[in-house]
Amino acid sequence: MKMTAFRRLFTVATLLKICAVSFYLGYRNAVNERHTNARANSALGADSDCATHTKMSAELRHQIDSRVKEELTRKQSEIYQGTIFPNTMREFAVGALRVKTEDLLKTYDFGVPTKPAETGLESLILYNTQKSLPLRNRLHKAAVNGLNGDIAEATASQAMEQCDTMNVMFTSLSSNRPDVSQCHLLIGNFESYHINRWLRVPDFEVTDKKMRQLDHSLPLRHTGRLVLPTKGVDEFDLPVLWDNYKKHRKGFLYKHLDTLRTFLENVDRILKELRFLLERRNVVRDNTVVVMTVNSGQSELFSNFICAARSRGFDTGNVLVFPTDEESHKLAQGMGVASYYDKKNLGALPKGEAMYYGDPIFASMMFAKVLCVLYVSLLGHDVLFQDVDIVWFKDPLTYFHDKSNTAIKDFDIMFQHDGSSQPRYNPLSANSGFYYVRANKKTAYLFTSLLYHGAVVRKSKSHQQVLVQLLNEHSSMFGLKVKVFDKSQTDMFPGGWHFHQDWETMRKIADGKSNAYIFHMSWTENKANKLLFLRQMAEWYVRDTCVDGTMSHVIENYEKVTDGSLIEKCCSTEPIFSCHFRDKPSKVPCPDSPLIDPHKQRLFWK
Repeated sequence: MKMTAFRRLFTVATLLKICAVSFYLGYRNAVNERHTNARANSALGADSDCATHTKMSAELRHQIDSRVKEELTRKQSEIYQGTIFPNTMREFAVGALRVKTEDLLKTYDFGVPTKPAETGLESLILYNTQKSLPLRNRLHKAAVNGLNGDIAEATASQAMEQCDTMNVMFTSLSSNRPDVSQCHLLIGNFESYHINRWLRVPDFEVTDKKMRQLDHSLPLRHTGRLVLPTKGVDEFDLPVLWDNYKKHRKGFLYKHLDTLRTFLENVDRILKELRFLLERRNVVRDNTVVVMTVNSGQSELFSNFICAARSRGFDTGNVLVFPTDEESHKLAQGMGVASYYDKKNLGALPKGEAMYYGDPIFASMMFAKVLCVLYVSLLGHDVLFQDVDIVWFKDPLTYFHDKSNTAIKDFDIMFQHDGSSQPRYNPLSANSGFYYVRANKKTAYLFTSLLYHGAVVRKSKSHQQVLVQLLNEHSSMFGLKVKVFDKSQTDMFPGGWHFHQDWETMRKIADGKSNAYIFHMSWTENKANKLLFLRQMAEWYVRDTCVDGTMSHVIENYEKVTDGSLIEKCCSTEPIFSCHFRDKPSKVPCPDSPLIDPHKQRLFWK
């Protein structure tokens, strides 16, 4: 097939050259003949003939060269007549094909979750050079010329067979942005792997927030890629050095510089102490550590994870907790797991519970999530990081350590799907409360970079938002391989999105017919609701004596909290069930319970 195509191209090129040479020789002979006849009718021996002949020869050469150039240009233009792209775009677009998006995503695992709306949709492949076009004669012509006035269709494997490189760009579906007229501009130039965003919005630096919305009367101007045009919000509004320089009130950036100084001054000692703790407690299993962080405000949820895991017979000996206060440190020890209290870096963090996503306590605790993964990663160990509001149905490490699972073996970092489609989380929508990290130089630098972005984490009040954007950047720049387990196409790691929206998955869990390894009570506003939801799912294992503020009392009045000494006092071997809302998932029907979302009028059990 390759030889046939080569012979065809060689033949066309040869014929073009022969045509050009023949034209040149014929034209030259005709002109020479005309001037020969003219000279025969002139007086021989005139002195002016030599000068005239020299002048005419130069003019003839110029005429001939111009005609040859025109003829070659005309021939080349004829080649591009009827093609999808004109001759003026041949340097970066020579053809195009359509490919079923579903086929493309099955052929290449880009690591991103997909939308249900993508079923039946197609993706567009642009060919940059002649060499990248498919070899098959019919498909080759269709890619260049189109088919019946349309862009031709091919399978993913056929369309990509000659592509030595593949640059992938994800763009939102029109259904996601109904109020925005969006265009994509592709310019042939030096190659870039970034998208520059231009919007018809006023200058944010000099405009009141209420006046920042999209305005079609304004010219397009360069903005950040996470500016929301319909809301006038920049979701990556940068932190400042000073909140008030005259009053010496430091901004997030200055505060983070102080934080980095503390980290750098203590990191060597901390890593040394951590290495000793991991060895002494035999925490590392298959080079993996399960990492968590907790403050006293989330102590009940942490206790529930340990109690639920023990009730199902799981070994929690490979769990390492990074508490942010002394009370949580004692609790982790009392629950029989390894605990490292980094008082220098984490001791100043708040002790209370976050009342809602993104509140000041929530934002402050994000720094602990950054450090605990970075520490273990720098020691060269794989990390399974998880929030405290998780229960295990099966040991998730058996999934990540399964060597026969070829689908995940090449990924550096793998996440539970969050479910949110907000631009600040796209295209990955990775949940930063449950993920697995392989120890290598790419992931070590990823979490080092996340540490350096701590000021942006505090400013945006979201560790998840910053991490997702760094995943995008490191994937593009360093080849970091990222995988997010699609919430609809996989059932191993369900979470709050399923609890509130996918009740088919939740019924399977309630019936004991699910393939899930874990359940993550995310997407829930506060701890109080998480406790109630887990109780009516029969996934609550903490006795009332250790709940609702009594945990502090238990720890303070216990003579001496020793390794595992709180398990018998706080853990139930059977789930503690109670009904609370009939419009939320539950282990059994709760018909007499109230509605938590009365405006939806939707019942879990019918």
